[in-house]
Amino acid sequence: MLGTSTKKFYTVKETVYAAMSLKIFNVFLGSQARKGWPCPYYNVDVRAKEWIVCLEGLKSKLGFDVEFVGNEVIFSMSQVNDLERSIDEDVDAIFTYILTSESTRFTYLASRKIADFGYDYIHEYGGYEVPTIFVIDLYGGDISGLPLVKYLREKNRKSLIISSSSLNEVAKALRYVYVIKMLRKSKAVVITRREANPAKYVSPHYLSRIQEKLGVVINYVDYEDVKNLYDKADEVHAKQIAEEIIKNAKEVREPPKEDIIKAAKIYLALRELIEREGANAIAIDCLGWLEYGKILMPTTPCLALSLLNSEGVVSACEADLHSMLTMLIFRYLDDKPSFISDPVVDMHTNSVIHCHCTAPLAMDKVGGKREQYILRTHADSGTGVGVQVLMEKGRKVTVAKFVKGLDKMVAARGEIVENVDIDRGCRTKVKVTIVDANKYLYEYSGGLHRVLAYGDHIDDLVKLGKLLGFDVELEGE
Repeated sequence: MLGTSTKKFYTVKETVYAAMSLKIFNVFLGSQARKGWPCPYYNVDVRAKEWIVCLEGLKSKLGFDVEFVGNEVIFSMSQVNDLERSIDEDVDAIFTYILTSESTRFTYLASRKIADFGYDYIHEYGGYEVPTIFVIDLYGGDISGLPLVKYLREKNRKSLIISSSSLNEVAKALRYVYVIKMLRKSKAVVITRREANPAKYVSPHYLSRIQEKLGVVINYVDYEDVKNLYDKADEVHAKQIAEEIIKNAKEVREPPKEDIIKAAKIYLALRELIEREGANAIAIDCLGWLEYGKILMPTTPCLALSLLNSEGVVSACEADLHSMLTMLIFRYLDDKPSFISDPVVDMHTNSVIHCHCTAPLAMDKVGGKREQYILRTHADSGTGVGVQVLMEKGRKVTVAKFVKGLDKMVAARGEIVENVDIDRGCRTKVKVTIVDANKYLYEYSGGLHRVLAYGDHIDDLVKLGKLLGFDVELEGE
């Protein structure tokens, strides 16, 4: 929906957008009381039951459904070996709770074995690729859990270790598993044509790599399909959308109403395309769209992309797949729309100004409260309808993007200090602090575009990277 209106301009296929349910296999490693750590009076079964009660209580706070299975106390290596054979293919993650630390090093060795489930020891590759999270029970599993960190790092296992007095860290780890599952259920369409812009037509080999690494399926769609859907779009419906957008705008600066109606028809066409394809993300080669002569598109897609992102359908301009995939992560990590941008470095103010014409109208939450916005033309062409979104000053933000074949993500944290309003560059221009603008500039890599989202998500991205197999490199620090 747009703004605070209760009117929906579209219908959503629940099979595409419904949240997934997680199936988590819980393992409790530990032995009964003996002299030493944790204490001579320790009851491992009672402690495991306490954990199970806490985890059940956590379910209602997650925002998605979770089923916990397993929940057995494992106290021998033979049980661990049996466990490997009992893991079903529909298990989304293994959570291993290290409850004790024995002189026999059982829980340490058992944790190593669980981390290695499915790996070929001769060639050291393979594995079940099931995210594995180890939770150290404080004052119990620490002596076994801490040495495990080095082993997991050296073996490059896709695992996390949690050592915290807060159950919120377990909730975060469950969210990371949710992100991974949602990525694996995601489908995106790229709207382009090879002869329009060969650089934006990614090879099938790389599309396969994206699916292998993140699980996202990507298909190509031609401009002509969008044009056909545009021609069939409901004119009356488009006028209603345009009127709502105009009414809620702070200002309409350049575009006439008829252009805003055309932009609304593009939005309807893209919604129809998304539902037809069963997709939850799109990337449009809009520059090829504007420059390609054979299929004359009636207007720019900037406003449509802004609306779709506000509603939770990840939509990237310039067919930028790396930005689109980064936007999907923000979408599932914290239900955040995000803003694909061109960065402008200002060493004088130690800031980076993030610029583009497609910022979401809602930045805080999908379908949430609008930011103030001004309707403009698309800056580069002087045509169509772009948006100048005035973002909230003082907001903490994270700016990130996949680079280098998805093995690395660059990221920076900052705070919004100003909405810049000049006619050079793109329409939305939001100034964000950076720790060291000189370092940001001289170490810049990864091509144009960054993705900006409200909130500080750096720690989450680092931990998610451990499970998905990418490193996070901080920019300007």
